Amino acid sequence: MKYRTILPVTALVAASAVLAPQASAASNAGISAKAMAVAAGGAHCTATPQNPHRSSGAGDGRILFKTRVTCKGSYPSVTVHINGVLEEGPDVGPKRIAAKSSETQVIKNGKTATFYTPGASGKQEKSPGRYRGRISGQITSPVPGNFDDGFTQWVLLK
Repeated sequence: MKYRTILPVTALVAASAVLAPQASAASNAGISAKAMAVAAGGAHCTATPQNPHRSSGAGDGRILFKTRVTCKGSYPSVTVHINGVLEEGPDVGPKRIAAKSSETQVIKNGKTATFYTPGASGKQEKSPGRYRGRISGQITSPVPGNFDDGFTQWVLLK
């Protein structure tokens, strides 16, 4: 029995050592974040936060990030709620919350909705710094289900 307990841990450590270089190479390639998925009843939704950037559409240099949510399944539409937080700060240590958002949208089957953090009417951030987006959310109807928390990469914006 003792051998069985130790073997999975050893295998996990070995697998982590092999996979670690690949993960860091992918994050250096400019990939925003992995997609978080949730299945609830007959609905399956995927949320992908994109890296923070200066808005080209607003024209005032505000900093934001977008979360794209795509839903498919047996329902004609689902209701999705996304909370977004724009953080500024170092990799390690306290972060400053630069902006927040909380938005609900109805997403038709097979379609994609875009959630903005901050929203157009929310507190806007324009100061240079290192920023990261953080999201949480859920399908609220017709059957509830939670997304895992998601993060973008840290991005230096001047």
